[in-house]
Amino acid sequence: MNCIKCQSKINPLRVKALPNTKTCVQCSSVSRWYVRNIISGKTTYAETEVIKNPETAKVIAAMDRRVGWGSNLSKVKR
Repeated sequence: MNCIKCQSKINPLRVKALPNTKTCVQCSSVSRWYVRNIISGKTTYAETEVIKNPETAKVIAAMDRRVGWGSNLSKVKR
C-alpha cells in the first residue's frame, strides 16, 4: 500500500496496526503520544499513562530518563 501524500510504500507493520491508514508515518498529521507504565507499590499494580500534549510529553520524557532511584519531584524546577 502506498501513501496518498508522498506515494512511498507504507510500512507493513503500520498497515497491520492501523488497517485503514492511508498515510505513512512521515506524512501523518497525528502527533505521537507518550506512553509509560506507572508501577505502584512493590510491582503489585501497574497502569498505563498516555500523554497526548506534546509539550507535557517532552517534560515527562526528560524526567523519565533520570538516573538512579530519586523522586521525579526533585527534578521539577520552580
